[in-house]
Amino acid sequence: MISRKLIRTDLNLLVALQILLEERNVTRAAERLSVSQPALSKTLQKLRDAFEDELFTRTAHGLVPTPRAEELARELPTLLESVERVLGDEGFDPATFAGSFKILLPPILSEALLPGLMAELSEVAPGIQVVTAEVTPDYQDQLKKGEADFAAFVAVETERDILAEPIATIAPRCYMRIDHPLVDKDLTLQDFLAYPHLRLYLPGLTRENTSMVDDVLGQYGIHRNIVMETTQFSAAVGVLCRTDALLVANAGFEAGGLYRERISGHEMPAELQRMIRNTHSRNRGKMSLMRHTRTSRSAAHQWMRTLLMKHLTGPAEKVEQAALAEVKSIS
Repeated sequence: MISRKLIRTDLNLLVALQILLEERNVTRAAERLSVSQPALSKTLQKLRDAFEDELFTRTAHGLVPTPRAEELARELPTLLESVERVLGDEGFDPATFAGSFKILLPPILSEALLPGLMAELSEVAPGIQVVTAEVTPDYQDQLKKGEADFAAFVAVETERDILAEPIATIAPRCYMRIDHPLVDKDLTLQDFLAYPHLRLYLPGLTRENTSMVDDVLGQYGIHRNIVMETTQFSAAVGVLCRTDALLVANAGFEAGGLYRERISGHEMPAELQRMIRNTHSRNRGKMSLMRHTRTSRSAAHQWMRTLLMKHLTGPAEKVEQAALAEVKSIS
């Protein structure tokens, strides 16, 4: 039975509340809602009256939600997604769509994905805002609660309502500074092992689960000299440029433009490639793009999913837009 309170409720108020919860700033929220700040302030007062709660307090750093608003923040995304499904998305048009997507990404993946993604969005969907954050251990809960729309990470074990789509594998390469002693050589395994190495890893995964190269080498009783481990590709590039260290990472970074004049990528030693092909590694988990089932019928989310997969698994001729697909091959 529909209550009189629901009959009197303007659902647009809930949309405004969701945007305020996301932005924690009246000016930015008003811009996203395409209304003036005074109009949004009046809407906020209506929300306070409806919920009999202040909902937000103003501070020098923006709006701070009250405990009641925090409760609503956990329920609103699912509710609004349900309303969208009822209304249907037949009229979805990227060129006119105004909305925000929150994507959880490891630092290494952000650097590979975002430049190409944002460049295309600026052309085909200028009204879309992308908010990124690092992947934390509770990323599946964030997807469930609507606190995030997508997460790219190693899908070691996902819950039933989390959809995980594997990202196509991109072969690793060996990176070095452009004037490295090995820059003009066809790398041998002996060359590869003769120099110190940097290792990239993903936060939240154990070292044993993030190094397929070292797992394979270890089965042959061989070990690299790892002098630094980091989650930041830019930091690794800085070290590469000032030392003789090598770095194993996925193909494409040197073609992206930012590092083209600083580092050089080379094929892995043929012997090591054979070892990887012929040796079973426990560390072959796949990076996946994950989302919650509640977004399955949202045309906007499906469109964004397709775009993300395009830039995560870009074609060979656009490898600079590709991201880390097989996390084990980066370290």
